[in-house]
Amino acid sequence: MDDYVTTFIGPLLGPMETATGRPDDVQVFFGKLAARFRDDPAAARKGCLWVNSLAEFAGRGNVLEVGANAYHKRLYDAFDNALSGGGRTAAESARTLARRRSRMLAATTFGLWLAARTEAAEAVKLAEAVRAEVRSW
Repeated sequence: MDDYVTTFIGPLLGPMETATGRPDDVQVFFGKLAARFRDDPAAARKGCLWVNSLAEFAGRGNVLEVGANAYHKRLYDAFDNALSGGGRTAAESARTLARRRSRMLAATTFGLWLAARTEAAEAVKLAEAVRAEVRSW
C-alpha cells in the first residue's frame, strides 16, 4: 500500500497539496483520471487499490481500513487546499464553499473509480464532465 501511495497516489494529489495549489490543479487531476481510464481500460477496470480496500474492509476495524480512511481524508484535504488557493482564501463564505465542494469531489472520485471498474469509457465521460464543472467554478 505504501508503494502504491508513493508511486501512484502521490503524483496525482501532489500538485493540489502544495502551498501554491489552485483550482486548475483539480481540473488537471480529473483530466489525468480521464486519460488513465481512456488509455488503459484494462487497468481502469481494476480500480484504485485504496478505493477497493475501503469498499472491502470498511467497518471491520483493521489496519487497511485505517489507511483507506487516511486516503479519503488526504483526497478531501488536497481538493480543499487547491480550491482554497493553497489555503489563501480569506473570506469564510469562500472557505465554506471550498469545503463543501471538496467533500463532493472526494465522493465523486470514489464513484469514478468504481465506475471505471465496470465501464472505463463511461468513467472517462464522467471525469471529463467533472473537469468541466470545476472549470466553471
